[in-house]
Amino acid sequence: MKSCPGVGVAAAEWLARQDPMLVGSDNWPVEVAPNPDPQISLPGHQIFLVVNGIHILENLKLDELAAKRVNEFAFIIQPLKLKGATGSTVAPIAVR
Repeated sequence: MKSCPGVGVAAAEWLARQDPMLVGSDNWPVEVAPNPDPQISLPGHQIFLVVNGIHILENLKLDELAAKRVNEFAFIIQPLKLKGATGSTVAPIAVR
């Protein structure tokens, strides 16, 4: 991967202060890549997951919701139950 748009460090810190249980994006990774500071790998992951315990969802298919201007919905997600895992694939659903 050469580069990817995403959430910068200041935005990740602001989002974390809003106390969400989950942050999602339609790209991978959720943060800007490569990070402008080459000494820090995936700072958004560190801010969200490590420091604040906020779950991350990446590669979400959001184009249909955006096209319909949907900004309020019930969000349903069921991760796989994998012993010892730190993540899994999911099939999230937005119910209007």
